[in-house]
Amino acid sequence: MSTRILLVRHGSTELSAEDRFAGATDVALSTEGEQQARLLARRLGSVKLAAVYASPLQRTRRTAELLAAPHALPVLPRDELREIDHGHWEQRTRAE
Repeated sequence: MSTRILLVRHGSTELSAEDRFAGATDVALSTEGEQQARLLARRLGSVKLAAVYASPLQRTRRTAELLAAPHALPVLPRDELREIDHGHWEQRTRAE
């Protein structure tokens, strides 16, 4: 039996729409990000999932919740999946 791992990036946020760094910043999904996650959940609805993991940040947890819902799976938070902290670049744009 083989194991297949699907890596999914969280949906869009207001900061990502503004091209801002938000690695450690705990920001929610935007309306667009919620829609992206719902569409992916529909697409993966027929794929058998054994577990759903996410970082503790709200944007990743919410994306994972939407993906896990059709499978009646809990989201298992893992600190090891956190994005990097961009330090003084957090919430700044690339131009800044």
